[in-house]
Amino acid sequence: MAEFVPLRKGQTLKLADGRTVTVTDKLGEGGQGIVYRVRYDTGEERALKWFFIGYLKDPSKFYRHLESNINVGSPSEAFLWPEQLTEYVSGETFGYTMKIFPKGYESFSRYLLAKTRFKNVAAMVDAALNIVTAFKALHNKGYNYQDLNDGNFSIDPTSGKVLICDNDNVMGHGEYSGVLGKARYMAPEVVRGDKQPDKSTDRFSLAVILFMLLIGNHPLEGVKTNYPALTNKYEKRIYGTEPLFIFDEKDPSNAPHKLLHQNALRLWGFFPSFIQAAFRQSFSQESLLEGKERLLEQAWFNILMRLKSSLVRCPHCGEEMFLESDRATTCQSCKRTVKAVGHLLFDKRAGQDVTVPIFKDAALYEYHMNPLSEDFETRSAVILEKPGKFGLKNDSNYNWKIKTPSGKILAKQPGEVLVLGADAKIDFYNKNIAQVIVNN
Repeated sequence: MAEFVPLRKGQTLKLADGRTVTVTDKLGEGGQGIVYRVRYDTGEERALKWFFIGYLKDPSKFYRHLESNINVGSPSEAFLWPEQLTEYVSGETFGYTMKIFPKGYESFSRYLLAKTRFKNVAAMVDAALNIVTAFKALHNKGYNYQDLNDGNFSIDPTSGKVLICDNDNVMGHGEYSGVLGKARYMAPEVVRGDKQPDKSTDRFSLAVILFMLLIGNHPLEGVKTNYPALTNKYEKRIYGTEPLFIFDEKDPSNAPHKLLHQNALRLWGFFPSFIQAAFRQSFSQESLLEGKERLLEQAWFNILMRLKSSLVRCPHCGEEMFLESDRATTCQSCKRTVKAVGHLLFDKRAGQDVTVPIFKDAALYEYHMNPLSEDFETRSAVILEKPGKFGLKNDSNYNWKIKTPSGKILAKQPGEVLVLGADAKIDFYNKNIAQVIVNN
């Protein structure tokens, strides 16, 4: 096999479409190859991933795979998808171009190391929604990622926008790239060698990413996993043969260590019961050992939308908090109890409850107005408070129809405010109805 020769500054490469790019500098290096900054003759810049010769077991097959993915196109704008292949150099290796991360984006690993923080809690929730939305698009287009880990993401700390790189191992359903992934993110059945990566294992890895994003700890690393050295033997035990969720209700033997896992101990109680339940399902023994009970992307989307609409400010200390819709919540900052007077209850979506607490500044989005919409950014209504009563301001483009318990029909146009009364039913759009429930 020929020796791998790195590209040099000023070197020109010909792309498969006939255009040329010139290497301007090196951006980074990983286990698969080197990433360079390159420039088209037009001055437009791209990143170029240049593969190590030894990494490609079957170069021609991998080339055809990338060519196919380029022709099919990116599932969504969140993916820094391969754009153009280079021609082979010396008959041995090649690379592909992709967009460069814009300024302002930070690698997910920096968030995990607390070197970067989100502007606020809302941006963190939006990041989770953006990740879930991207992987739903990926799976719907017939792909699975196969190598999902913390190194794949960069996130804008202000907006929560997400960009996903390293998409060269993305394969069609039923195909296998030969890359298993990183043990900490791989599904246990892949770690054990029982199965190759697919959509189901992707969904386990997605749950790990979401847990680490929100809770700041690995879901399987507790007191039982505090080994002096993480050898292959222990790695297989922790993530493959004997995995145990750190908040498993039936077996607390792998609970967070009070000194090593302070993020988990502090943040677990910050999130409402339905988020805790979603993670307990995702990391149940049925999921870990049998590959069952894993949440689909649509279920995660609905759960995270419920989370987004439960974000309010504590009336006692002013800090951000998540408010349960139907029960009292303890503010994690001031430890005082906060309770919504009621909640809006929609029909379930993908088996998940859709509720919004009736509390000052709690917001509804286009998602709530139209069940066919997954727009989680456009605020369409907000809850207002006056002494003794709550109202819902119509910030949407829809005319609402309201039916009172007495049978009276009301209408609220955009810009108007509806005073929320017990048991009223609000038809936001095309029989998408929420009922006003008063809490006990």
